[in-house]
Amino acid sequence: MNVLCIIQARMKSTRLLGKILLPVNGKPLLQYELERVAQSMRIGKIVIPTSDTPADDVVAAFAKKNGVACFRGSEHDVLDRYYQCAQMYPDYDVIVRITGDCPLIDPRIIDDVIAFFERSHVDYVSNVAKETFPDGMDVEVFARAALEASRRESTLPSEREHVTLYIRNHPELFRAVNFESPENFGHVRLTVDEPVDFEVVRFLITHTSSTASWREYVALL
Repeated sequence: MNVLCIIQARMKSTRLLGKILLPVNGKPLLQYELERVAQSMRIGKIVIPTSDTPADDVVAAFAKKNGVACFRGSEHDVLDRYYQCAQMYPDYDVIVRITGDCPLIDPRIIDDVIAFFERSHVDYVSNVAKETFPDGMDVEVFARAALEASRRESTLPSEREHVTLYIRNHPELFRAVNFESPENFGHVRLTVDEPVDFEVVRFLITHTSSTASWREYVALL
């Protein structure tokens, strides 16, 4: 199946403004994330959907500089932004959602969740419903049809703001399963949401290789 990875990224952040482009060793965090995602063996194309506000012009410029496709849409209706982005690539049947605050995302986890999705014959698989992987290893995989139904049927503001909330709120409509780690590392933070998170991620990037696994990060911490 053709797999489209959509990395949600924008500059506005209440706790750490502009976090996605904060530099480590002269390289923005989002670039580290792109390089990690590009190591996936199952993703066919990567797109960054950002908002159409002037604040995110810099995100579009970053994407262009790095040769990555970029789509711009509604700032607040993120579900519609995802839908419109996916419509630009109709040949891709499976969509992977990753957020731009996961610069250490492990491509092995991405591939494992995609493979689980393909084996399970469901509408939605994630490792976030019950978080047993470290925060920052979040991967959601869903069928194009599930995204289209969500965009068509959802009315709650929260479901328009959070791309997969409608799917998770309606188990009677969608076959959804969770992908779990054999051991529970849900208490470990490898995401970037606050200044202290950035310091942790900077430490890990500086002291590991570009192909380090999430287990290596946990062991180092």
